[in-house]
Amino acid sequence: EKADENAVPPDSIYFPETGYTLGGAFLKRWQETGGLPVYGYPISQEFTEVSPTDGQPYTVQYFQRNRFEYHPEAQGTPYEVQLGLLGANMLKTDSWWR
Repeated sequence: EKADENAVPPDSIYFPETGYTLGGAFLKRWQETGGLPVYGYPISQEFTEVSPTDGQPYTVQYFQRNRFEYHPEAQGTPYEVQLGLLGANMLKTDSWWR
């Protein structure tokens, strides 16, 4: 579900190009490691998704060129937000050819 641009939290950025927001640890990682040129715009809000890699649920957010995963067990370290293994996941689920 897209964000309401009039109700964006103070630690978030609203992107009118896609209608989604980016905030918290994901915003920090996005800004520190390349931002728009590297990851593109957000194409989802944050939501919980079970990883096909390890079967664990993670808070994730999709971007034009990647997926961020939040790992609370690594809070305060450089591994708190990790990049999703999109290619490996697609191969594992046989969705790469569709």
